[in-house]
Parts: sequence; structure tokens; C-alpha cells
Amino acid sequence: MKRKTLAFILTCSLGAGVLAGCTEETATAPIKTTEQKVKKGNLEVGLGSDGRISLPLVNLDFEINGTVKEIKAQVGQQVKKGDVLAVLDDADSKLAVTQAENALNKANAIYNEAVNKYEIDKLEFKYKVDDIKAKLDARPDDSTLKAAYEVENKKYQTLLNSNGSIQSAGLEIEDAKNKLQEAKNNLNKIYLKAPINGELTSINYKVGEVVSGVKSGTDTNSATSGTAFMTIVDPSVIYVKASVTESDISGIEKDQQMRLSVDSLSLENLQGEVVSVNNTPNIDSSGIVTYEVTGKLSELNPAIKEGMTAFVTFLKKEKKDVLLIPNKAIFVEDGKQYVNVKTEEGETKKRAVTAGLTNGVQTEVADGLKQGETIIIGGVKK
Repeated sequence: MKRKTLAFILTCSLGAGVLAGCTEETATAPIKTTEQKVKKGNLEVGLGSDGRISLPLVNLDFEINGTVKEIKAQVGQQVKKGDVLAVLDDADSKLAVTQAENALNKANAIYNEAVNKYEIDKLEFKYKVDDIKAKLDARPDDSTLKAAYEVENKKYQTLLNSNGSIQSAGLEIEDAKNKLQEAKNNLNKIYLKAPINGELTSINYKVGEVVSGVKSGTDTNSATSGTAFMTIVDPSVIYVKASVTESDISGIEKDQQMRLSVDSLSLENLQGEVVSVNNTPNIDSSGIVTYEVTGKLSELNPAIKEGMTAFVTFLKKEKKDVLLIPNKAIFVEDGKQYVNVKTEEGETKKRAVTAGLTNGVQTEVADGLKQGETIIIGGVKK
């Protein structure tokens, strides 16, 4: 088509004196234009990178060993905090409670026996001391009685100040109580409960299988969802992970503001902030070096799913409430910037403008335009 148009123009130019019917309108193809109002908005300038949504996973494991008796939930189910999701067989745990109760009863019996013996010994020693003392009072010069009194009284005082058997039996009781409480706690641990509201995304065991307990306090989130008993997606926060090149990473830091777009959901300008910058480089097969940056969205959106692609802009500058026009509306002549403006009469006029900050898509107009005016994008400059 371009070749035909060019040939026609040349024919008209060369034969103008003969072909009076050739005109400019038939020689020039119409140029498409678009109109756009000048609006106020916020201009954001930053570093852009492709990213991927990452919803935090909470891995759930039993704290004790046991055989799976019942699974009360299924993958994809929405669960609430406190819901019982799975149960272990309780036979061993109940037996442990019974054994611990018996051990406590035995410890109490030993303690009572030690106390009774102590009281009896104390009465017997006191009786001996009092008997010798009475005889000594009657015969104060009897050296044999005096020596006997000193020996028996010393034994009595030693007994009063020493109750080791009772103390030892008391310690056995405390130990038995602790073991009983532990057994009861373990009995409660046969229930696996949801720690948060969320969606159950994986179940890696079946009824009848044996599980190995994870000790309380262990960071089960560090394990993969493939090894945990169950995995729940935490809906309370939405993360995005982006790979930033080595040339751009110096411009990104923790707590820096960012903006997110999710094209699949037609979501734009979602606000967030950087929560971490990984200093460990990722080097691909072609030698390109990138660093993982994790951001967190400021507001939740249930439509955003794990693994969705996103485009992230890490803000470096931001100007609020300024006049904005598309970059492609601006053209340059003799070193000056111009735009085509549509007048009230419907005509197109070229007007000089002073452009300010740009982000590569939109440009701030510092002078030359007013809010609400219509600019023409494309077409002939006039």
C-alpha cells in the first residue's frame, strides 16, 4: 500500500500540467488521532520489575508421635482459627495419663509414709529425752545420766532439724505431678487445630499413617508444604517477590514505598512497601545477576491468588496533584516542547508547554496547559 501511494504522488507531481484532477486529499492518507483531557494526578517515578504474588504459608504438624485416626478437613476448605483439622489415635496418650496418675498416687503414699514415720520418731526421741531429763533433775550429780541426756538430746535436735526423707518424697510428688500434666497436655495434642483463619492448601498424610511429632517452638513454617502434615494459606498479608537486576538494586531499600499492578485482575496502583532485600545474588545460565526483593501490600484483596504475575514499581520520586499528559502527546521543534490543543471552536492549535518530571509514560506539565483542556495525540502539527 505504501508503494502504491508513493507512486501516485510522484505521478501527480510530474504531470501536474496535464493531470488537473490530482489533488492533495487523494494523495495523503488520513492520520489517526486520539483526544485526551488534561487531568491532575500523582506522578510516580521509580524502578520497575516483574514480580510474582506470594501468599505466606503456615505449615501444621502434630507435636507428638502417633497414628492418624481422623482427618476432618479437605484441601480447598476455608477453615477458622481453632477448628479441629485432624486427630491422632488416643490409646497411647490415655495410657500415659493413667500411668502418670498411678505414679503420682504412689509418690503421695511414700510421702505420707515418710511424714508418719517422722512424727513417730519425733515422739519416741522426745519421750526418751524427757524421761532422762526427769531422772537427771532428781539426781543432778549423776554423770552417767548427764552424758545420756546430752546424747539423746543431740539426737532429738538432729531429728528436728533434718527431714530429708520428707523432702525427697516431696520432690518425687512434684516430679510425678509434672509428668501427669505433661501426659494430659499430650492427650490434648492429639488434636491438630487451625492457628489462623485461612484456606487449607495441602494434606500430606492419610488415616492410619504414623506421624513424627514436631516439638513445640519449632519453626514449622521453614519446612516445605510437602513435609508438613497440612498447610494453610495465611490471608492476613499479601507479599510480592520481584527479581531486581544488579544495576538497579542499589536504588531499593527496606520500607521503600512501591506500587503494584496485577494485569490478570485489571488492578493498578496497589500500594505497598518493601519488607526485605535479599543480598544473596541469583545468577542465571546467561550470567545475569538479580536479587530478590520482597514487598508487602498495604491492603488485602481476596481476588489476588498465590503465584499471580505482577508488575512492581519501587518508588524513588513522587509528585502529587500535578497536571499529567501522555509522553506521546509531546513533540519537539527547534528545541522547544509543544502539544496540539483542541480549541473551543474544534480547531487544533499547536501550543508551547513546559514539561517537568516524567516516568516514561506520563509527563508533568509545569506550564502551558490547564486542567480540563483537550489535547490531540497524533496527527499533523500546526
